[in-house]
Amino acid sequence: MSGHPSITKILEESLQVSRLTKNPSTVRGRKSTIDMILRCIEKSGYKTLAELETSPLTIAKFIQTLREDMAVNAAEMARSTVSQKYSQMCKIFDEIGAKKITITMLRDSKQRVIQEGGDIIYPQETITQTQVIEVMKILNQLQDDDDFEVKGTRTSKRKKAMLRLYLLVAACYAIRQGSILLLTKQDFNEETFTYLLAKGKRHGEPCLRSMHPVVWQAYTDYLEHTNGASDKLFTCGSWLSAGVKDIMLKANVETKNGRHGIHRFRRAWATYCYINNIPLVDAAAGLNHSDSSSTERVYQDINVKQQRASQRLNEFADHLLGVSQRLSEFEQQLENMSPWMADIFSSGQPVFEDESLEPVFMDSKGNLSSYEEVVPAPRLELGTP
Repeated sequence: MSGHPSITKILEESLQVSRLTKNPSTVRGRKSTIDMILRCIEKSGYKTLAELETSPLTIAKFIQTLREDMAVNAAEMARSTVSQKYSQMCKIFDEIGAKKITITMLRDSKQRVIQEGGDIIYPQETITQTQVIEVMKILNQLQDDDDFEVKGTRTSKRKKAMLRLYLLVAACYAIRQGSILLLTKQDFNEETFTYLLAKGKRHGEPCLRSMHPVVWQAYTDYLEHTNGASDKLFTCGSWLSAGVKDIMLKANVETKNGRHGIHRFRRAWATYCYINNIPLVDAAAGLNHSDSSSTERVYQDINVKQQRASQRLNEFADHLLGVSQRLSEFEQQLENMSPWMADIFSSGQPVFEDESLEPVFMDSKGNLSSYEEVVPAPRLELGTP
């Protein structure tokens, strides 16, 4: 057993390779997953991969330790984040040469393990019209802002023009970062805009859209700073993401879990479609979903709830304002009646000084009589019809 390299060394080498071959954002996520693996390996008491894979029981012991670690360290994570981290862990084990049984047991245990991290689902992030106005103000002034920094470093005019084009494309066409990063100069035309889908089985499928004049102007402005160098327009995804975050923070766009990405524009499109009664199939096509069920499930569930709440609150407001309106009408009627009622109450009880206005009394037979001779009406027993 001692002849095997330690699993710590293997994972550190794997991380070093990823630093040389992968995007910085991918490396950061990978480091977090590797730290989790090392933590659980240490708690399980294993030194090498061979020790971990001695038998199915030793693998099961590691999985149990993984569950306990998830319960403590993944309690505040969204379920989707925990799921991605777990899938990445399985991939890392595959890369470092783990046995098939290890990977199979890990994958089969996924649902049970990630349940230990809770079931936190963060609200779908969108962007309001007021926030969009603030973002656009910042973009329009970006080229003249010499103090604008990304990752603590002042940016060149070329990078600022690239960031402006990147954000405008994301906002106007509601497409993912992967598709934007694939864009070339051939995809931009004064009349049309073309991009390729960059997710799932539909990877590489072209989409044709009308070119918006503002996006076209941002594109031509960016070309002035590229000097015709590369055909590829966007060169650094992690830098662009950091730039978007800085702009969103300046526009006071913040979310509970601190996400600032361009994905919120996709949700804004779905919200816009729902509020304006645009058919779900059109909303799904705009998001390039293969069917509308994804659009309805992922993007519009919260919108539906909010719309229902809005409707109920509107009914409640109608009720409150209706009561207020009815009270106002009653008060107005009282005010109109007050002069007449004031005359009545100010005159007091009537006094019959004129004999002709003396009250008239009648007896039980209907004959005129004095007050003393009036016979009271007979009292009815209970139950008398």
